[in-house]
Amino acid sequence: MRRILEPIMMGRQLVLWIILGSVTGSLVGVVVTYFLKLLFWSIHLAHPVAVPLLLILLPLGGLVTGILIHYGAPDAAGHGTEAVIRAVHRQSGRINWKVAPVKAIATLTTIAPGGSAGKEGPSAQIGAAVASALADLFRFSAEQRKRIVICGIGAGFAAVFGTPVAGAILGIEVLSIGDMWYDMLLPSFASAIMSYQVSQWLGLTWYYPGTQERLNFGLSVFGRLILIGIAAGLAAYLLVLLMGRLHHLMNRLKADRHWWPPLFPAIAGMALAILILLVGRSYAGLSLGLLDQALRGHAVAAPAFLWKLVFVSITLGFGMSGGIITPLFVIGATLGSTLAGIFGLPLAIGAELGMVAVTAAGANAPIAAIIMGMELFGTRLAPGFLTVAIPAFIMIGNHSVYPSQQVRLQKSPWIPIRTGVALEDSEEEPPPPKQAQKLS
Repeated sequence: MRRILEPIMMGRQLVLWIILGSVTGSLVGVVVTYFLKLLFWSIHLAHPVAVPLLLILLPLGGLVTGILIHYGAPDAAGHGTEAVIRAVHRQSGRINWKVAPVKAIATLTTIAPGGSAGKEGPSAQIGAAVASALADLFRFSAEQRKRIVICGIGAGFAAVFGTPVAGAILGIEVLSIGDMWYDMLLPSFASAIMSYQVSQWLGLTWYYPGTQERLNFGLSVFGRLILIGIAAGLAAYLLVLLMGRLHHLMNRLKADRHWWPPLFPAIAGMALAILILLVGRSYAGLSLGLLDQALRGHAVAAPAFLWKLVFVSITLGFGMSGGIITPLFVIGATLGSTLAGIFGLPLAIGAELGMVAVTAAGANAPIAAIIMGMELFGTRLAPGFLTVAIPAFIMIGNHSVYPSQQVRLQKSPWIPIRTGVALEDSEEEPPPPKQAQKLS
């Protein structure tokens, strides 16, 4: 009897989660679309402001961001997705409903004046908050809540990037290093595709310039791509290191109790304004112009990726709000373009490869990054995406822009790490206890 009923029950499970994923994705698509439209409108409104006035506008935006986060929803600090990963692993996906509006407004007050962050982290966090509210409405169990929140994450990514397949996989892959929740693939994809479709219907558009140039693979090209992947992993590692050091400094100063916490984002805003006076506005905000320049095959300044890395580290390391994947895109594309010029490769191809590689390393999500590269730029560079993504993923080691990721994989036997815990809680494996000597 069980063998007869099993297909029926599995079919019931399949239909149930396709429906739940689709409903979640539709709601997330609506909310994220209007958040993005509001974000782009606010950026357009602030862009004409003269650079000297940013010395006032950026610290003021940081102060407003700090007040919103400190008194409204502390989980809205940083780059968003990190808080969602922590909620999935430690709270069965339960997210305070206040996070969605606070995160949205705090991101506007960060990015519009010139804070260097992305738009996808807030979208994923907003999507997860919407999904968690649905779970509350229908009184889901802890396991069901976790599943529907994962659907919300993938839906948020899909709406932001216009990549439903990569968005669905990224929403799963960022949860753990070296593990995929295969049972979540279909519901997450159902949620992502509906979010993508609803966003399209509401007028959201996505554009990534690319090239039709191809690489003739050989040992020489293969070796150069490996080097690009290694450099991308090291760049992502540098970002994690600098951002972490600044965050640690902020927390240490907060512990002294002599600092009002909302001041830290204001200090970050002041630092960014001074940097903009020195090096220009290209590295502020989303830096989509810089990304477009690199992907079109135009030369970028050699230190562009380093400047963007510094801007992002100050913004997110010192308490402002926004995403991290879009900055990874910009850092990767500018680094890849620079290295392509050195290695004698087409600049546009180098930018595409670098963008995928740095994303794979920083997020510890090589599969999603490779698929995203193919969705955005076509399959002609699929071998290249794989060739750069895996070395980058290895080179970042046991580090991530998402320290709440669960560790399921030891990347190297020479650097042991505890598995089954969050990356931020992992330590080197203790030496095995010595066996007691047998009594003679």
